[in-house]
Order: sequence, then structure tokens, then C-alpha cells
Amino acid sequence: MFGFGILYHDSRVKINCLLCTVLSCVPKIKESDEGQVLLFVSSYFEYIRIGNFLKSQDASFCRIGESTSQQDISRSRLWFFEGKRKILLYSERSHFYHRYKIRGANHLVIYSLPGRKEFYPELINMLGESTNRKCTVSFSRLDLLKLERIVGTPAAQRLVSSDKGMFVIC
Repeated sequence: MFGFGILYHDSRVKINCLLCTVLSCVPKIKESDEGQVLLFVSSYFEYIRIGNFLKSQDASFCRIGESTSQQDISRSRLWFFEGKRKILLYSERSHFYHRYKIRGANHLVIYSLPGRKEFYPELINMLGESTNRKCTVSFSRLDLLKLERIVGTPAAQRLVSSDKGMFVIC
């Protein structure tokens, strides 16, 4: 199994689901040695909101965004790779401008699909050689065009029109 998607109808439902289900394991992530979580977001609003939530939960996280200084980016990448921080919040604009190779990730959470189709395989490749790697992708019907760029039109239509809320893509 290489990844699964979760279907959402509304941005409020999507953020609440992320905060309640995916990030509810923040205390578990802090105590586990399973590996690090790379959390990719495409919008600045989501980047700020998720960062504020992680800070309120006193989570072990660092962030790389378009306004992050080079010194903080280097420090964040090192801390994440060494396991000193369990979650790395990574913005699409930062990836667009710098294309950093993030090492040490075992679980990739794509909160919002990237706008460019070539970003998806680049993000997946950041999982590296880990034996227990996972990728979780959330999307809604509003993300149909972005989804089409990644999986193709027929598959995207099937995913969006399905009654299921979760999909496994191998």
C-alpha cells in the first residue's frame, strides 16, 4: 500500500478532520520512534492555521515556508532529519521556489493537493528508502482539476464521484 486519499466536501470539514483525526495523534507522534511526518500544504492560510494548531498542542514540529530564513530552513531540515522534530510543515510556495530535498520522512501527509503535477512525485520521493512509509492525501470535489493532473481524468472522475470516503492507491 502506497497511499490513500480522503474525500472532503468543504474546507471547514477538511480542516476539522485534519485537526481531529490526522493531528489528534500529535501526542502519539511525540512519544513514538516510528519516524517523522512531512505535512505538505498548498495554501498560506492552511499553513498558518495548521502551524498555530501544532503550536497550541505543544507539538514537536518545525516549518519551512516561503518567508522562512535560510538559517531557519537549514536548522529545520537538520532537526527533522535527526528526529529532534517529529513534524515538518512544508508549504507549496517554498517547494516551488527552492525544491528542497527533505530527508527523514516516513509519513507524508498532503493536506491539499499541489497545483503542479510534478510536485506530487517529488514529494513522494522524499519518503526515501524507509521500509514503513505512508502517504495520506486529502482532497475534495473542488480539487478535481488538481487531482486530474496527478491520476488522470478517468481515475479522478471515479474518485470524486465515488460514495466511499477513503481510497487506497497502490
